[in-house]
Amino acid sequence: MDWYLFYNVLSIIFMVIMVLLSLAMIIIVMLQEGNTTNLGAITGAAESFFGKNKAKTLDSRFKKWTMIIAGSILVTSILFFVVYLLRAKLD
Repeated sequence: MDWYLFYNVLSIIFMVIMVLLSLAMIIIVMLQEGNTTNLGAITGAAESFFGKNKAKTLDSRFKKWTMIIAGSILVTSILFFVVYLLRAKLD
């Protein structure tokens, strides 16, 4: 088996995954609302009905997916670096 070709294919796969995850991250961040509504925490206004039920809102789902995608980008970047080191070792 040609390991150099295998590592090149893995590198391309990880690059494509990182590009797709980055585009998804941009889209999800653009869909989120601004944090200007959280300024009420200083005066105690954040304890309203909407503040208590924020876990059920669409914005909280976007924030959860932002964290998941950010973690996926991190893992993919680390795997890409490992594949790069393995490919460089073959040279």
